[in-house]
Amino acid sequence: MLRLGPIRLAHLFLVFLPTLCVAQSSMPTHITSVEILVRVTFQNDRAAGDQIRVELVNDMGVPIGENFTDSEGRTTFHVANGGTYEVRASGTPIQGTAIERIRIEDMDKSRTVYVHATPSGPGTAATTKANVPPVTSAAELKVPMDAKRAFHKGMEAWEHNDYPKAAEQFEKAVALYPAYDTAYNNLGVMYYQMGQTDKARAAFERSVALNDKNADGDRNLARMLIHDGNYTRAQDLLKKSLMVEPLNPATLTLMCVTEIQTGDNDGALATARKVHQLPHEGYALVHEIAGQAYEREGQPQNATIEYETYLRESPNGPEAPQVRAALTRLTAATRPN
Repeated sequence: MLRLGPIRLAHLFLVFLPTLCVAQSSMPTHITSVEILVRVTFQNDRAAGDQIRVELVNDMGVPIGENFTDSEGRTTFHVANGGTYEVRASGTPIQGTAIERIRIEDMDKSRTVYVHATPSGPGTAATTKANVPPVTSAAELKVPMDAKRAFHKGMEAWEHNDYPKAAEQFEKAVALYPAYDTAYNNLGVMYYQMGQTDKARAAFERSVALNDKNADGDRNLARMLIHDGNYTRAQDLLKKSLMVEPLNPATLTLMCVTEIQTGDNDGALATARKVHQLPHEGYALVHEIAGQAYEREGQPQNATIEYETYLRESPNGPEAPQVRAALTRLTAATRPN
């Protein structure tokens, strides 16, 4: 029987949550700032109104910004890098989550994106473009202004990598409004960044308890549980996260990890294929997992294909040494005597 190497998870514990602007290493770095003006509209370009939650998500499915619209259905983001982004709008005035994609080019200074939404209320369509339920908790819509101000100060400190100050502001936000699940979520990230894992876990637990549709909180708590070896509960949380964001490559990759670790080779292969069909730069790990699953199933040719795919996508990735070792092992095993 083949002895397979461990799955290396270190790079999966970079906790990705809404922030004002987080540069990703997979994107160009020579753009200084691009303003993205978002307008959420109904039919005939009628403004959708205020208090609509708008998220900006990069091409890896990672939320990098969150704002609420003004009375004209407008909000803005600033990004430091080019690439493809998704703008997601959700909240009480609209049904489900409306999504539009936008491509930021190297020379852009500003871009406008119209997110076309369906109004909520009787007689309207039951589904939206993305057929995804809203993810804003009812409690979050009641956040008082002083708690929101503390939250946004925390986001600003986070943008400058000042984790202690950001944590202080998020702590203030949850003290002012104890039902603030997003603030608890971000507080957990700050604790994690500062090496305070027990506090991080407690903050994530509180976040998901307050909002059963908190995809970010579910995913981040699942990361910690995977690190602890608690794959069963991690899977339960990841399933909840995928109900809100069914095509999030980070969540699917974590699910793939739990499946291979619990011996579900078929599940790991199916999830790896799903990730491969999505934009998944930074998630080549699924190909190593698929290679291990194929080895366990006694399919060395398919395992070789997956390992080679990993090296094409991430030749210098954290798993590259063990992937090359696996290919060497497979080649030796199939070489004629």
